[in-house]
Amino acid sequence: MTKQLSRRNFIRIVGCAAAGGVAFTFLRPQPLFARVLPPGAVSPEKFQAICLRCGKCALVCPRQAIQLSNDGLPYIDGLRNYCDFCMRCAEACPAGALIRINPKIAKIGEAVIDRDRCIAWQWQGCRLCAEACAKLQQAIWLDNDLRPHVDAYRCNGCGACVYVCPQSAREGSSKQDGRAVSLHRGSA
Repeated sequence: MTKQLSRRNFIRIVGCAAAGGVAFTFLRPQPLFARVLPPGAVSPEKFQAICLRCGKCALVCPRQAIQLSNDGLPYIDGLRNYCDFCMRCAEACPAGALIRINPKIAKIGEAVIDRDRCIAWQWQGCRLCAEACAKLQQAIWLDNDLRPHVDAYRCNGCGACVYVCPQSAREGSSKQDGRAVSLHRGSA
């Protein structure tokens, strides 16, 4: 004997499910991304104090590598694209938070490979980060087992390796949900 669900109870269940879905969407913890400041940024403390949060640097970035945080501060995480150090962002900065620097010696961060997430460290089969870097900085090299390593001296933090990494976009989450390579301020 099955009991029929009344219209009122059905609407109540559907309404609760919809409200739960909306609450989950807006209240769930947001993923954290490793971020670096655009090239030519003054010290992080000074940058935060003098940046006007106008977004001009992001608007002129030809690769759209510069994103704006919720409070309007520009950053690069490599998820949308990588920085080619064209320095248009510094030219567009009206506050002097970004200053023009020599792109050949610029360093905004350092790539860090998470060996637990990296496909090549689990089984041979991925060399995308090394191939992307070979065209730019040659900062990622492969060992005899074809596993990637970062040469901290050569890495400028451009994010090309992050951009091509086939892992998903969240840092600090499970292996299925995290990129195997991310940018960190490091020694920059």
